Amino acid sequence: PYTTLFRSEQSLYQREGLPWCSLSLPDSQPVVNCITLVFRTLDEYSQQLAKGFETSSDEKFCQRTVDDAKKDPQRREVLKQLRMTAGRRGSVGPAMNEGFVVRHYAGNVEYNTRGWLDKNNDRLLAECEELVCESECSLVSSLGEEDQGKALFRSVSRKYMSDLEALLNTLGTCNLHYIRCFKPNEQQKPNIFDNKQVLEQIVQCGTIELVKIMHDGYPNRCSFDEITARFRDLLPERFQRFGNRTFIEALMLAYEVPRNEWELGMSRLFLKAGQ
Repeated sequence: PYTTLFRSEQSLYQREGLPWCSLSLPDSQPVVNCITLVFRTLDEYSQQLAKGFETSSDEKFCQRTVDDAKKDPQRREVLKQLRMTAGRRGSVGPAMNEGFVVRHYAGNVEYNTRGWLDKNNDRLLAECEELVCESECSLVSSLGEEDQGKALFRSVSRKYMSDLEALLNTLGTCNLHYIRCFKPNEQQKPNIFDNKQVLEQIVQCGTIELVKIMHDGYPNRCSFDEITARFRDLLPERFQRFGNRTFIEALMLAYEVPRNEWELGMSRLFLKAGQ
């Protein structure tokens, strides 16, 4: 969402002819591309496991994922093999071929790939699927698949990517109005505010950059037509003969709004926060 907002604001400022101090935005596309290819490899190995191939295993999937990432200059900076540390030796954590590290915008995230091949298959056992489909309860039978378990593999990751793409397409057609929520503590109890935990969330979700845009830019804006329709009849007659831009500029002067607190675009009045 933060990159969408940044680009939306930048586009609006450019269209309206306002100065824009470009921020250095993190590009999440390399991470998205890397994860997409991880899911593609995961589907390949999960399907082989569903068909009974003994050569398919979580460890081989993990190693193939790491090896493929090493061959690509962009992906090798995003996905890396787990490091063997003193704490990892003899611990119950994943071995080097049981996980990898992905460098997200929020920081490095370690993934344990144990059981991923099996978890990626959303297909019920054929016997269970048959019981569901033949249930006398219409609600239960409606939950069954039409093929009644003939397909051995149904990808969880593919459905996730499809749902994510649909969500992003929906967000792309909507106005940018959302509420940022933060988790105040791990205990999920009232009146406990963990400063470090909240600060990490603020940094990781791009809130600092959003606040910078709000502080340096003009978060409040209103169209010329809306302002003139609201205020023209309330002001003296000599204001009536002004055009939209001149009328609004005179309105700002009449209300003694500091000049550095507002800016006129091509079709809107932009105001600093608090105005």
